[in-house]
Amino acid sequence: MDSSLFVKCMASFAAVFLVLAFLAAAMRLIILIFPVKKAAAGTDDAAIYAAITSTYARLYPGTRVSNIEELKKP
Repeated sequence: MDSSLFVKCMASFAAVFLVLAFLAAAMRLIILIFPVKKAAAGTDDAAIYAAITSTYARLYPGTRVSNIEELKKP
């Protein structure tokens, strides 16, 4: 059984391609079965609000953050 190097490389390439195609199909199926849940408004930004509050508390002791707004660039 003397195979050429080219045939071995093409067989390996095809095997890897098939494995990756199977994994992609499996991931697509999992995404369809378990869709991403939308988070409630304000719950996903809690860590960002805590980081801003703690940073300003360290920079300006004795102050309180009462309102955080996102500024849109014109």
